[in-house]
Amino acid sequence: MNSKLKMNKKFLKIFFVCVFTLIQVSSHAQSIYDNTKLLELEILKYDSLFWTAYNKCDVEQMTSFLTDDIEFYHDKGGLTKGLTTFKKTLETNLCADGPRLKRVAKEGSVEVFPLNGIGAIISGDHYFYIGDKVDGLAKFTHVWRYENNTWKMARVLSYDHQPAANEKKSIGLSEKTLAAYAGKYLGPQTGDITISKKDNKLEMKAGAMELLLHAQTETLFFHKQSSLTFEFILNESGRVVKMVVRENGSIVEEVKPVR
Repeated sequence: MNSKLKMNKKFLKIFFVCVFTLIQVSSHAQSIYDNTKLLELEILKYDSLFWTAYNKCDVEQMTSFLTDDIEFYHDKGGLTKGLTTFKKTLETNLCADGPRLKRVAKEGSVEVFPLNGIGAIISGDHYFYIGDKVDGLAKFTHVWRYENNTWKMARVLSYDHQPAANEKKSIGLSEKTLAAYAGKYLGPQTGDITISKKDNKLEMKAGAMELLLHAQTETLFFHKQSSLTFEFILNESGRVVKMVVRENGSIVEEVKPVR
């Protein structure tokens, strides 16, 4: 009698633990769909972890974010089905010689949409780099599923691949506008910087470094041979208060004019 009672108590304990866990998972999933901001933050977190592994060509880490029935659709390469096949493709092609490509999301293009009862869709545009040179631009759409208390990518669409060399087009600016940016600057990392006019462009010199900057807008310039951009921030009087340097869309330094 005592042994049966002990078994019943043990069974009930396991049963209630399982039920409580299911309730927690269901509650979490439901709260996620009710809170689009929370959903967006979670998807962006897992998306970031996946692409960090991609840029390192860490195949094991990359595939840990994928479902067993993963389907990868590529507008040039066709369809790859199943985790085993996809992993082999990574090992024998993309990552055969270690990290080669670097993926960077296009700033402002990434969006997350709830997929009620299933997970979420994340989409946007991204660049691929070989070293510091942009190799191409493409669109992506990924379906993330929430299963077994975790997020995994189940469907991947990569399409509209195109060269990105002409993505940034330079425009002509007046001599007056260019002259307003010329002068001496000081950066916390780069040190002394000189900006001068050169053939309707700006030339930046810092130590042994010389960069030719092309105007993308009236205040934003880019360097064709790298992923660097330079934005001049003006005050109400039109004077430069600082120059913001970005790499792949992320701020790396803010330099100020030397008066």
